[in-house]
Amino acid sequence: MNFFHSSRRRWFLCCLKIAALFNFSCLASEYEVDGNVSQTITTYNGGTLHATASFTVFVRGCGWLIETMETNEIGGVTRREIGSTNGTAIYECEHPLGQIQSSESTNGASSGAPAFKQSSGPMFAVMVPSQIPIGETDSAVVGHLWLMFASQCYWPDLNTDQLRPVYDWQASVGAHGQDIRVSAGWNLLNGSGSLPQEVWYLGEWGETNGLYTITGTNSVGGTLIPTGFTFERLQVGPLKENSFIHEMVVVKRVDVEVTAIRPDCSRASLIPSPDGRAVVVDRRFDSGVPNRPPSYQNPVNGQWPTVDTSKELAKDQQTVDLRNLAKAKLLREQKPVDPSKYRMVVLTIMCISLLGPPIIYFVSRRSRKP
Repeated sequence: MNFFHSSRRRWFLCCLKIAALFNFSCLASEYEVDGNVSQTITTYNGGTLHATASFTVFVRGCGWLIETMETNEIGGVTRREIGSTNGTAIYECEHPLGQIQSSESTNGASSGAPAFKQSSGPMFAVMVPSQIPIGETDSAVVGHLWLMFASQCYWPDLNTDQLRPVYDWQASVGAHGQDIRVSAGWNLLNGSGSLPQEVWYLGEWGETNGLYTITGTNSVGGTLIPTGFTFERLQVGPLKENSFIHEMVVVKRVDVEVTAIRPDCSRASLIPSPDGRAVVVDRRFDSGVPNRPPSYQNPVNGQWPTVDTSKELAKDQQTVDLRNLAKAKLLREQKPVDPSKYRMVVLTIMCISLLGPPIIYFVSRRSRKP
């Protein structure tokens, strides 16, 4: 009898696993999402800054890649590709393109049309040991886009409500904030393995510090995908009038509009490709130098080095950098030459150059006299 019940229980659990896997595989399909991001950031002195981006999100199963063309709050333009296929490492190629500036006419008056100043800066190729992409600047958009368009494989494995705040650059690996966790809650569009409908992050008093809300959905290949969403980051403000309750003030708002959704993923690889001159920053291991991650120039075009190769390249580059720093320090410590000596030498040369020709002229005239 016990054997019978044990067999039935094992069969029931097996059926549940098969059903879950089937449901998950249906939801984790292929698609692409195009759109635009607009955000307003409130500064500490009460001013406002604006940042924008266009994007395409590529999803195949649990793999994803996000392409963006970003204009940050100070007008810097960056083309970025960031992707992951294994849920443990994220690869990013960042290429600064220049600065947006106001064009001016020849008489100095502004024409009002933006001008683009091209940059010759190198590509930065970054490897980060993380499941969640969090940007290292306040205007970064990759965390928002991943959460709302590519996080379907993230939710089934969660066994806690303590999550990393994807909107906070201080929680990024670059800021050494990968251990930051806050209480959070969420509603998914179609159960486990689907994208979120709403996500909220809480502060220590239970106040909502970050809130994502979709503005609509579209079904593509059986997968519900948001057609847009808003994000608000809030902080505790002044007391409400005649009350002991503080107001919550919006310090950043992000509006995302989807312009196209396609049911297939056109990217053969969801890992971006670094060029041969890219400066590689590898955060998968420690360089041993405080606040300085391992870095070097990428040796092979279109390929990412293994961890072992990266360690060797970073060690060689560190040796070169330390040698150059030692040379620079030695030059700074050398005793400077007295400037008065330079002035005396210059004065002597000037006197010779001025008096020399007349003396030669008179000497030659006297030598030619009969």
